Amino acid sequence: MSQPIRSRPARGSATRVRTGSRTLAACIRFAEIVSQCDEQIPACSSCLRNNTVCLVEDPVTKRHQPRNYLELLEQRVLTLERQLHETNSILTNTCTPLDVPPLTADQSVTDSNRPTETDADSHADDLASMVGTLSLNAAGAEPSYLGPSSTFAFTRFLKLSMRQAIGPLSPNVSEQDPDRYNALAPDPCLLPDYQTARQLSNAYFENVHAQYPFLHEQTFREWEAALADPSEAAAAWNLGFLPLYFLNMVYAVGATLLPNMGYAAEQLYASAMLYIDDIISHDNLESIQAVLCCAVYSIRSTKGISHWKLAGQALRQCINLGYHRDHKRFKSGVSPFQQEMRKRVFWSAYVMECAAAVMLGRPLGLHFEEIDVEVKRHCFHVCRAAVNVEKYPLDIEESQLVPDGVIGSARSSTDTPTMMTYAIHGFKVRILLGRIQTALYSDCTIISTEERQKRIQKLSLELDKWWAECPQPRAPPRGGALSFYRTPDFYEINRNYAILMLYRTQMTDTKTPAPDEVFLKCMQAAQNTCHSCRRQFLGKKTAYTWGAVHELFLAGLTYVYCLWTSAAARAASRQDQASSVCTDCTMVLVILAERCKDAAPYRDIFEVLASRTMTMLADLQQGKAVETVAISHGQRYCPEELPQWMEGITHTGYASGVDRLLSELIDECPASEATQYEPLSWNT
Repeated sequence: MSQPIRSRPARGSATRVRTGSRTLAACIRFAEIVSQCDEQIPACSSCLRNNTVCLVEDPVTKRHQPRNYLELLEQRVLTLERQLHETNSILTNTCTPLDVPPLTADQSVTDSNRPTETDADSHADDLASMVGTLSLNAAGAEPSYLGPSSTFAFTRFLKLSMRQAIGPLSPNVSEQDPDRYNALAPDPCLLPDYQTARQLSNAYFENVHAQYPFLHEQTFREWEAALADPSEAAAAWNLGFLPLYFLNMVYAVGATLLPNMGYAAEQLYASAMLYIDDIISHDNLESIQAVLCCAVYSIRSTKGISHWKLAGQALRQCINLGYHRDHKRFKSGVSPFQQEMRKRVFWSAYVMECAAAVMLGRPLGLHFEEIDVEVKRHCFHVCRAAVNVEKYPLDIEESQLVPDGVIGSARSSTDTPTMMTYAIHGFKVRILLGRIQTALYSDCTIISTEERQKRIQKLSLELDKWWAECPQPRAPPRGGALSFYRTPDFYEINRNYAILMLYRTQMTDTKTPAPDEVFLKCMQAAQNTCHSCRRQFLGKKTAYTWGAVHELFLAGLTYVYCLWTSAAARAASRQDQASSVCTDCTMVLVILAERCKDAAPYRDIFEVLASRTMTMLADLQQGKAVETVAISHGQRYCPEELPQWMEGITHTGYASGVDRLLSELIDECPASEATQYEPLSWNT
């Protein structure tokens, strides 16, 4: 049979790009010693002996990928095709098509005449209005309007926010802001290979889950085990979206902690968004867990949706389902396992929202006094007696919490601390910070200084009690701590932060000057915070968050404020001590600004304030007269960029806690307008 004549491609036409040789190559671990790599599939013998991931480098893309990458792709494509085919069959048999009028010739859209972004948004709004009146029940039921608080609206909010944060923009933006134009939306990606997946999930459960234990690790590990044999994944997951969503989200958060594993967190996050619609369409425990996963991702990522919004949404869903109330009072017949998971989910959402509200200076979504999630605990299987305890989750080992119930009894005060011991103690300090925010900053009815002082004394005693009950520092995970929560300084940092919140109103009270003891106490707390941040961040793998920026900047600002306004503080601090504190704070802020450009104004302003403070101390030592403010407009040392720096701090939404201090240190510093701005998503 004759071969067909192949025409020569026209000049300038697209041609296939040669992707290079696909022959086997030595893995990257033994690239220089080829003899030690026997090029076996799926992993060479040397990598198997060393228990490491066997990766090879693609000759064209330079991307590191498993040696059996193509085989994994083929298996997963078959799995996805089978899932898609069966899902379509189910939809065809169960769904009734909507009566949508066909498009006319004038309404059709071709590739050469696509709508603009404005038109697309308009059509999306129209579509949202139409879908918002769809029936929630069986055919024939009255249409129900899905308002802003509905699951549909939240789904749209999630995806629209993600598009605004990392999505492509219209062509007319490219000339104005090329950086944003180049930030293309990431494509979804396949799940990591099993060995990489284990490293990412271990990073999550050792560093994040220990602080916010709203997932059940045993269930997750069962889903993850299916990755070891992708061909059996569909049967193992029972064709559900739930495992795929949580696997992708946990790996996305893990990728923010381990950015050099070869998987982009944004791509894994985009993959998870493919499955979120089906999950949050149900008003249940899993939908709240899904929202909390998004909140945790926003905490760890510089891109994403506002952490305050997500945590607030999760908390409102908990309230809607009654998770903040004692289930026994309402005769709720939930299993012990579900009861415990509800408490973990509720408290994770509560402290997450509480921490964000405190930093933003906003009211809490739910006051602590309105919570009676449970006033008694029961020990199942081993002991049946009920004992009076607090309203937090059970202090048990993770292995004791199984779908069949709770095995054994809760930990006593003399037993070795568990993961939940540290988590519950972290809950308590975040709750205390929220109460300080409500009692001293949000309550506009406080008029007398005596009433404010009584509240400060009461909250200070509670802080001392919490500090006295701190468990012994927890050993860091193997390989080092990846989150500040797992460092030995976590509790001390929170204690110092609470001290600054307690007494900041007294320091800045112009009508009733604070006593010297207040300035000395705040200066010591600020100094300890700066030293702790340098010790745990500099040269360590600890991930940086907006919480670190906020707490460190507040500490540094408080320290220089005390030196400028209190003679007792200046007398108690040597010049070399002040230099050490300012240097530590500056160094960490410099590193934070290198990671996120929005942290640069904090770095720039503190560098100027620290320099002026050291000059002031030197002038005082030489007997020279000094000015009453650190920076004043018109002075030679006043930076021209100061207004832009102040605007940058205000734009982040975190200026509410430091605006009074800045206005005292910087002459003619405008008051904060933080409530006019949308806070950045990179939160605590």
